[in-house]
Amino acid sequence: MTDFVEYRPRSESSFRPDPQVAIRPATTGDTRGLAVVRSARGGSVEEHLEASQRLIERLPVILVAESDGEIVGWCGAQRSSIEPDAEPEWLIAGITVVPELRRRGIAALLLGGVMGAVRSDEPGAAIFSVINARNLASIDLHEGLGFSEIARRAEIARIEFAGGEGVLLRSRPDGTAARE
Repeated sequence: MTDFVEYRPRSESSFRPDPQVAIRPATTGDTRGLAVVRSARGGSVEEHLEASQRLIERLPVILVAESDGEIVGWCGAQRSSIEPDAEPEWLIAGITVVPELRRRGIAALLLGGVMGAVRSDEPGAAIFSVINARNLASIDLHEGLGFSEIARRAEIARIEFAGGEGVLLRSRPDGTAARE
C-alpha cells in the first residue's frame, strides 16, 4: 500500500482553489506544522522535526498551505543536477498535503505557487519534477499545470525507485508542454 491519493482522472476539485486555504512562504515557526504534514507519509512528527527545520532553512523556495491556523501542506523547489555532472536546474523538492484534505485543490495551489516564485526570481527557468510512476494523481496534477513527461527510469536525480520507476517531468515558463 502507498500513501498516494487514489487516482481519479482530473477531478474538477483537484484544480479548483479551496477558499479556506492560504498559501504562504514557510518560516522557522512552521517547523512543527511541516513535520506533522511530512509525517503523513510515514514516521513520527519528532522524527521529521530536524529535517523540516533544514528544509525551511535551505530551500530557496518553500511554501506552506494553512487552514484554520494549521499547516496542511507544503511544496518546495531547489536547484539540483538532474543528471550527474550536469548544471543545476530547478527541481520540485517535494509536495505533500495531509490525507484528509487531499483532492481539494491544495496541491495545485502549492505547486502553482512554487512555479510562480521560481519564475519571478528567474523568468526563463524550466522546472523539473521527479515522481514515482505509480503516483498517477501527482502525474496528472503536474500535467494539468503544464508539465510533460520526458523520461522514465529506475533512478533520476539521485533518487532510486527500487522495484519501480520514476518519471521526470518538465514545465516550460509559458506553461506549455515540454517534449524532448
